[in-house]
Formats: sequence, structure tokens, C-alpha cells
Amino acid sequence: MNDTALTIYRTACYFVIYAFLGWCLEVVYQAVEHGKFINRGFLNGPYCPIYGFGVILVCYSLEPIKQNIVVLYVGSVLLTTFLELITGFLLEKVFAQKWWDYTRERFNLKGYICLKFSLLWGVACLVTVRLIHPLTVKFVNDIPHTLGIILLSLILSGFLSDTIITVFAIIHIKRRLVILESISSEMRKISDKTGEKLFNGVERVMDKKSELDERNAEYRKKLSVLKEHYSAVHEKHSMTLKRLSKAFPQLNIIDIKDFRRQLEELRENIQNKKD
Repeated sequence: MNDTALTIYRTACYFVIYAFLGWCLEVVYQAVEHGKFINRGFLNGPYCPIYGFGVILVCYSLEPIKQNIVVLYVGSVLLTTFLELITGFLLEKVFAQKWWDYTRERFNLKGYICLKFSLLWGVACLVTVRLIHPLTVKFVNDIPHTLGIILLSLILSGFLSDTIITVFAIIHIKRRLVILESISSEMRKISDKTGEKLFNGVERVMDKKSELDERNAEYRKKLSVLKEHYSAVHEKHSMTLKRLSKAFPQLNIIDIKDFRRQLEELRENIQNKKD
């Protein structure tokens, strides 16, 4: 195995190891925070790729200055914060959702990063570079290359399959959400149209009722005038009409009974209009 191939092999091993250790760290943190097991991570398997990329970035970039603790710490904070910011931003743009959110933390930037965790990542990287990584390098070097390549191939194959399955599942969920939103929008349109029709119907009924009330008021007014007229005729001319009717039955004289009948018919007509 030449130097380039050996470097790639070792880097892949470091990535797998730190992705797994990062997943373990997340599980422990969630257990302490929430008191239960939560499979934290973008993928289904026991690994968090961002940790693998983060440690490799810090170890390879800051190797020349790892003896200076202050510079190593500051550099670790800056590198991990930048990686977390870019990763969080890209994941949200691609999948339209945040995979972590620091909006409740003080001094955060749009929920992607915050001062508290940036400082903690610096401490974690300091411990990793100075203490854990030398042990990891020794562990990888002690694994026989043939066995290491076989194991690494199996693990990376599973990792790649998991990534493909997860990405397609998320895309499928997004499509379903789009379909559901479309259905919801159509239902909202139908509901709005139905509501408008119902409102217009009620409005027409109210207008009709108002019109009927006006007509009824007009009929009641006419009825009142007729009643007054009837009373006046009845009081002033009832005796005369009776006498003339008896005296001249062939004459076309208004009969009081007929006048009453007309008033009753008018009342019935008004009542029917109301109903």
C-alpha cells in the first residue's frame, strides 16, 4: 500500500471511529438531558458523520500547532463552529428542516450555532487532539491492513446505504408534505367557496325578509286605513245602507257583510305572505 492509499485508509478509519464516538457522545448527552435513549443523528446507524468530519478537519489542520493549547483551543472553536454553521445551513436548505436548533440558547446565530456549544466543541477537540487521537492512531495502525480494509469496506457500504435510504426517505416525506399541503389548500378553497355561497344565501334571505317586512308594514298600514274607513262607514252609514238595501234591493249598494268579508280576505292574504 503506497503512502497516498495508506493516508486515505487511515483517514477513513478515523472518520468511522469518530463518527461512532460522536454518536455515543450524543446518546449520553440526551440520556442525561432527557432521561431516555434518543438515537441522535442524521442517519439510522450508530454514527454521526459531522463528528467524523469535524475531528479530521481539526486534527489535520491544527496538527502543527497542537502543542500550543491556547491556539489549539481557539482554532478548534473556530473550525468546529464554522463546520456546524455550514452543515446546519446546508441541511436546512436541502431538506427544509433544522436538524438541531440553538434558538433557545444565548448568543446564537439563527439557531445553527451558539457560543455555549462552540466553547464546548473547543474543549472536546482539545481533549481529542491531545489525548484521544494518539490512541486512535495506535489502534488503527495495530489493525492488520487486510482485516482493516474488509471491516472498513463493510462499514462504509452500510454507511452509504444508510445515507441513500435516509435521503430518499426524507425526500419522500417532503413530497408527501407537498401533496398534503396541496390537498389542504384545495380543501381550504372549497371551504371558502362554500362559506361564501352560504353567506350570500343568508344575505339574500335576510334581504328577502327585510323586503317582506317592508311589504307587511305597508299591508298593515293599508289595513289600518281600511279599518278606520270601515269604522267610519259603519258608524255613519250602517243604518242608511240597511234601509236602502231593504227598500231597494235591486240597487248595487255596498253590503256591510261583503265589506267585512273583504277585510278578512285581506287579513288572510297578509298572514300568508308572512308565512
